[in-house]
Amino acid sequence: MLNKQTTVGVAGASGYGGAELLRVLHDHPAFEVGVVAGGTTAGLPLSEVFPHLRDDTPLVASLPGSFDGCGLVFLATPHELSASLAPALVDAGIRVVDLSAAFRLDSSTFEQWYEMPHPAPGSTPAVYGLPELFADDIPAAQLVANPGCYPTAALLALLPLRDLVVPESLHIAGLSGTSGAGKGLRDDLHVTHASNNVAAYGAPSHRHTPEIEQAWNRLTGARSAVTFTPHLVPMPRGLLCTVTADLLADVDADQVRQAAEKAYQDSPFVTVVAAGRWPSTTHLRGSNGAALGVAVDPRTRRVTASCAIDNLGKGAAGQAVQNANLMFGLPQDAGLSAVGVYP
Repeated sequence: MLNKQTTVGVAGASGYGGAELLRVLHDHPAFEVGVVAGGTTAGLPLSEVFPHLRDDTPLVASLPGSFDGCGLVFLATPHELSASLAPALVDAGIRVVDLSAAFRLDSSTFEQWYEMPHPAPGSTPAVYGLPELFADDIPAAQLVANPGCYPTAALLALLPLRDLVVPESLHIAGLSGTSGAGKGLRDDLHVTHASNNVAAYGAPSHRHTPEIEQAWNRLTGARSAVTFTPHLVPMPRGLLCTVTADLLADVDADQVRQAAEKAYQDSPFVTVVAAGRWPSTTHLRGSNGAALGVAVDPRTRRVTASCAIDNLGKGAAGQAVQNANLMFGLPQDAGLSAVGVYP
């Protein structure tokens, strides 16, 4: 057991991602939550905002000075607020893991896909925090951009395929539970609409598309576009991305399976399921785990790779803690589990 040695702050604690961060950090062996911040909930006890946390800590306003004494701050805030908080915190010597989109893309790409000026152009460079792909870059980072939930599942499915498929042939279908949309009220999230309903949305210009392309092109050295279609499904949490792609001429099914198993043989969180089986979101609920299934269709010469995660776990808060562990020289799985809650 490690001794708690780093005081951390959580901004945006009144949202789903912030609440999950606090739940995960509650039993973390090395991080002690010292500051909990919110927006409209500032001044309320946390137990009133989220009774399941059973914590009467009062929320403070999300201001840089609120986090004095912290060695690390998690930002589960909208990207505009993250963009103003993160540079000030880094300048104060505080390391940051940001769960928003503020630092995942360069300014011009952000402006193209988010249809707004970048809130902090030219600010502190961030490391893209998907540990299974870029673990070597994270330990020295002052600012880590936590990946989006869809890109996490998509890229975990794609990593073993980097040298086996035609880079330009990717088609990705994503399915997410309703918590992925946050706590804001929207007509399509009302129970009378979302229950017993599945619908595509955001295609072909969903904001996570350039994130997937950016990391995929970094892995392959190509400059290719991907087709990504997300869907909203009637469950509170859980996410699955299924990728299909054309195999290179000399690649067979055995090579695909071997590549998947080799890619994650030392991973504490990613499991490759047995041949003939496919991952299920319900088996990852409440965990930082990911499950990957792969298969090749010899008729079409296309590969299918499907990855399931908990969108609030490996897709948000759990991955943020995994990144923080790397930043502070801790085991990646400190305070985290790949074991889900079932049923």
